[in-house]
Amino acid sequence: MNLTGVAALIAAVSFAVLACVGVYLAMRFTKVLGDAATLVRETRADQQALFARANAAVDRATAQLDRTEAATAAVADLGDSMTELAGQASALAGIGKSVAGAVVGGPVGKAAAVASGIRYAVSLRRGTASRPGALPGEVVKPAELAASRKAGARR
Repeated sequence: MNLTGVAALIAAVSFAVLACVGVYLAMRFTKVLGDAATLVRETRADQQALFARANAAVDRATAQLDRTEAATAAVADLGDSMTELAGQASALAGIGKSVAGAVVGGPVGKAAAVASGIRYAVSLRRGTASRPGALPGEVVKPAELAASRKAGARR
């Protein structure tokens, strides 16, 4: 065997080793690609579930916003109604003040005041006027009233 034959033999063996390494790497690469495809399929299935849950959450949020819009509209209507009611109450209060002023300050009010004073004076003369500290329907004697006042001062 001459030098060229040895060189050819070394080249052939090196080529065979490189071919075997290439085949081995191709097989490993095929396995990695298969695992990656499996991972992508599983991820796609998980994504479908995730998208379904996200869509359900968006649907719930939309429904709640619809209900909130209805409530907001109702509150706005309530505010308008309250404003209108306040205006009507102010108008009635003005009328009531003018009527009350006419009754109390006018001849009817003065006549009622005189009648009340006369009734109270008559009840004092008869002894039927209510005394301070007396309960309705109970007669309090002046001595009992003075004693209760003294007891209250001690406390």
